[in-house]
This record gives sequence, C-alpha cells and structure tokens, in this order.
Amino acid sequence: MQSLILLLTLATLAFAQNTNGPFPVKEVIVKGNKIVKSEQIVAAAGILPGTSVRPADMDRAMQKLLSCGYFDRVSYRYEPREQGYAIEWDVTEVTVFYPIAFEDISAKPAEAKAILAKLDPLFGDKIPATQEVLKRYEDALNAALKPAAPEDRIRGQLAADDKGNLVALFRPRRTPPSVYQVDFTGNKLIRSEELRPIIAAASTGVVYKESDFRDILDIKIRPMYEARGRLKVAFPEITVEKAPENFGVNLKVKVEEGEEYNLGEIRLEGESGRTEDWLRIGGFRQGITANMGEVDDGRRKMELAVKRNGFLDGKVIAKRTLNEERKTVDMDMTIVPGEKYTFDKLDIKGLDLISEPEVRKIWGMKKGAAFNPDYPDFFLNKLREDGIFDNLGDTKSIADINRETRTVSVTLTFKGEAPKKDDKSKLPRSPF
Repeated sequence: MQSLILLLTLATLAFAQNTNGPFPVKEVIVKGNKIVKSEQIVAAAGILPGTSVRPADMDRAMQKLLSCGYFDRVSYRYEPREQGYAIEWDVTEVTVFYPIAFEDISAKPAEAKAILAKLDPLFGDKIPATQEVLKRYEDALNAALKPAAPEDRIRGQLAADDKGNLVALFRPRRTPPSVYQVDFTGNKLIRSEELRPIIAAASTGVVYKESDFRDILDIKIRPMYEARGRLKVAFPEITVEKAPENFGVNLKVKVEEGEEYNLGEIRLEGESGRTEDWLRIGGFRQGITANMGEVDDGRRKMELAVKRNGFLDGKVIAKRTLNEERKTVDMDMTIVPGEKYTFDKLDIKGLDLISEPEVRKIWGMKKGAAFNPDYPDFFLNKLREDGIFDNLGDTKSIADINRETRTVSVTLTFKGEAPKKDDKSKLPRSPF
C-alpha cells in the first residue's frame, strides 16, 4: 500500500556520498498535506531545523512516517543551503479521516485526547481509521487507564455515532448490555401499567445506551403526556441495574410530569385573509387541555389542504410558545406553499377504443389547472363505487411529477370490462 520514493538531485550528490559525517539541517518543508499540520509531520519525523542528520537518519524517518498509518505515500528530497541543507517532505495522506469518539471508558473525552496527543504528534480531532492508528491508540489508552478485567480493555473501531455518522470509536471490548425491563417512578397522571408495554415494545432487547434510550422516551412516552397537556414532562434520572441471570439491565425512569397546559392562540403566517378558514380546516380546539397529538393532526390537515391547491411541496411549520403565567401553549403556524404545479396530460391503459374516450371525457381535471394529488384515486374509487365497470379488477393511478416544468402527468391503469352501455348517469363527476 505504501511506496518509498527517494528523490536525489545532482546538487546533493556530495551529501549522499558522505555517509559518515552528519550534515546540519537548516530548513524543513512539508508538501502535500491537507489535514495534518506541517509542524505535526515535522515533529513526527523527528528531524528538526538545527539538528544534524545522516542519509540513514532520513530513511528511518521516512519509514517511521510510512508505518504510522496516516500516510499512503512519503518521499523526501534535500538540497544545499548556506552552511547546511533544506529537507522537503512530500506526503499523501490516507483518503478519509474520521472524528474521534469515546464511549463508556473511565476517562473523560478531554482526558483521553490528552493521553493520545502526548503519545502522537500527529493526533487531532480527526484521525484515520487505519489498523496502525487504531491499534496504537487503543494500546496507549489501555496502558494509561489500566482496565482491571480483559473485557474492559479498550478497542478502537470504525462505528456509527448517534446521528449515523462514522467515527473512530474507542470503547471497552465487552458486549454492551441490552435492555431487559423498564419501570417508572414519580408518575401519577399515567399509570406504569400503561407506560410499561409501550416502552417495552420499543426497547426490550435493544443495546442500552443512555442517549439512544432517551430518544425512545421522547418518541414513545413524551407524546403520551403531551396528549394530556403535560408539555414540560421530564425524565431527569435513569437508574441502571444489572438484570438477573445476565439478561442485561433493568432501568428505572424517574418522571416529572409537570403542570397541565391549555391550547391558547393559533396564529397564522404566510396566508392573509383566510385565518378562520385555515383554523377550521385544522379543527383546533382552543381553551381546553392542549392535546399536541391533535394539534399536529390539525397541522397535517392544513398541509394537505395546501397540497390540494397545487402546491405539492407545501409545508405548514408549527412552533409552540409556552405562556407560564396563563399555563397555555400558543401555536404559530407558518404556511410555506412553495411553487404551484398544474395538470398536464392524462394517459389511460387497459381500456378499449370505445371505453377510453368516454372515461377521458368525464375526467374532471383540465390541462393547466392546479393539480390536486387526491383527485386521480378519487376518480378511480368513484368508478368502482358507481359500478361503471363489471368485474373491475385492480386499478391504479401514477402521477409523474416534472419538477423543472412544475407540471404533472397522470396515468390510469384499468383491469376489467368496459363501462355499461347507455348508463352515463353513473359516470363520476369531479367534486373539485
């Protein structure tokens, strides 16, 4: 993987031929580095300005850089300077450097980094995850922290962090414990008998890591309280105990339910003159216990209404503000419609030459009209409900969205017999 290249110029032949006497180094230059600082590379090579070296010293320094796991290629050259020589290192770093992370070790991250920085001049917040680097760093951490048991010895490996990003992770070799059982304390509004099955379904058997488990609490348990107006519910303490028979760990979650909040003002931004219409669409119930699940359902209903008017990328962004004095939560709903999309053309598959024109005639969306994404399926369902086809099989609609022209073409696929003749009264009309 690594290559050795020694570049000698004619100007340095005298240096190369005299292998007995040391030669003074006046200057050290580094080229090719992008992540590791030049002064780090000079320190790692160990040949500094003001020192004297022989050609064999240079070769050893190059081998040292090549074997450290930070570089794919290292070469050097030197040329005379006044009363000495200038040395130039040319390096190619390994392709990818990763953030360094520590988990479940006896030292704080800052302390672990200090140990590694003292060991290696090349060390930084990002390191290569090469075998040489990981082995050297895990040996240094084990020597400094002296774990008692073999399973507590630290191992370095490439792994994903909480956000799914790859990191160079140093953690004990032992297999992380998994969640065996979860219980709750301090809860009154919602009984433990209601909470336990919900958290068990999401966490039992999952490797326990506090940050991940807190994410599960926020996803599964917090909404149960927010549906009852407890918007400041907190889980300040998680007690971890070893489960019997090595099944993993038992967790006890302390709950602070907080006070109840009512739904206060609903303020609308991004749409003028239609506030009451939008609030009616959302179905918000102000003045009663704030059910944030219902509030989010209302936000989604508003978002669907935006999309039905042709704004397929439309969003409704909700922001909550707690009023501690009134114990209410006010909501700011911002409508971000985006660009408007229009209907372009209709393609029909599976119908004969007689049936297709009849179906096309009753298709209610005209070219250039705002595209309603609900209409194609409504149209097909109406055909089925009104019995327009005998033995109607599978039907489906496909909307082909052109983001550049902001137009939509629809393909309807039919399986079954043609519409009943002379029964146009059953042909569906557009409700839009």
